[in-house]
Amino acid sequence: MSEDVKAVVRERYREAALRAGEVAGVQSCCGGPVAACCAGGAVTAPNPITRDLYDATTTSSLPEAAVLASLGCGNPTALADLGAGEVVLDLGSGGGIDVLLSARRVGPAGKVYGLDMTDEMLDLARRNAAAAGALPGGAVASGAGGEVGEWGGGSVEFLKGEMESIPLPDESVDVVISNCVINLSVDKRRVLGEVFRVLKPGGRLAVADVVVRGEVPPEVRRSMELWVGCVAGALEEREFESLLREVGFEAPSVEPTRIYDPEEARAVVLDAGLDPDAFTAAVEGRFMAAFIRARKGGLEVSYRVAEPGDLAAVEGLLRRCQLPTEGVAEALGGFVVAESGTRVVGVAGLEVHGEDGVLRSVAVDPTARSSGIGGALTARVLAAAREAGLDRIYLLTTTAAEYFPRWGFRRIARADASTAVQDSVEFSAVCPASAVVMVLDLASGA
Repeated sequence: MSEDVKAVVRERYREAALRAGEVAGVQSCCGGPVAACCAGGAVTAPNPITRDLYDATTTSSLPEAAVLASLGCGNPTALADLGAGEVVLDLGSGGGIDVLLSARRVGPAGKVYGLDMTDEMLDLARRNAAAAGALPGGAVASGAGGEVGEWGGGSVEFLKGEMESIPLPDESVDVVISNCVINLSVDKRRVLGEVFRVLKPGGRLAVADVVVRGEVPPEVRRSMELWVGCVAGALEEREFESLLREVGFEAPSVEPTRIYDPEEARAVVLDAGLDPDAFTAAVEGRFMAAFIRARKGGLEVSYRVAEPGDLAAVEGLLRRCQLPTEGVAEALGGFVVAESGTRVVGVAGLEVHGEDGVLRSVAVDPTARSSGIGGALTARVLAAAREAGLDRIYLLTTTAAEYFPRWGFRRIARADASTAVQDSVEFSAVCPASAVVMVLDLASGA
């Protein structure tokens, strides 16, 4: 069964790649039913499960062939929360749409691998990446939006291989994504085990896939067309969570996004050559597109005062988190770093200006988020400020105004900050219109 399914999947995706490379000006494959979508079949009518996966703004600068070859059931790049500098692996990367979207998010400092077993899809994906300027050497031709190299040359690489045996080293990837692909494997435990192997400690799985709610008839499970159509091979949602835990993942979750209604259920059964009157009721409401997330644990973190040798790692982390690096070298002695093994995975700094201080550069590597590192760093900096006898500590934030009130910070007008603080490097480096100023009164014991 395994080799039979693999052969049919490979042939259908080969046909889809060739068709996407030849056809222009037609709707994406994902405008049709899931069975047609994943099989690369003819598309006739939109389906609420697979339509509108990517909005026009998202795809406007992508090569058209990358969009036409999109055979998924969701948008994994929207749920992965990718950060600058991360290493991403896309399983079953197809024409490269999710690879290119991911590369745009991780930027030139990051890296995105696309893995596919189909030569024609790999050829198509590489042509699309070249058109987008995302291949090594910073390639060249403009994308559909007319912009060159917006993803950062050299940030993309496509690999031939199977997800049951990923051709990457252990602990080499920050995030694994996929789009309606894991369900196509008949050995999902091995796939998830391979994903766990290549993820770094603290790494994340964030995939879009089809899942099942409840039992389905054996005839549906045996249907080859439904296997290729991302339905018969789908795991039951609780089974998916359980399997993730068994291979070692933490905090698994399955979030249904789109559920078949009776009309779509009947179309899927009919497309598979089964009797729609006999099986529609068994499919209706049971198959759905979903977002599946999980995290690899094992992140051991220690904290210490920054040393001169940490400067490059600290500045690199701040750049990945899109925070200013001006003045960091001069103020490094007031920084605390979070370290996992030999990696700096978090940092926060304290600048002293007379009786006042500035909490600056609170940054956590995306691979280590949701591990309490940001809170631990903030607590250490505030403790240092109190020990130094400071009266107030200020901060400037563009993204975390809802986070810091839990520490007692309150919003103020920029003009209400002390003159020394307003003249600090941190405040001078951030546009006033885009940031919130906050203060914590330490002298009152808050």
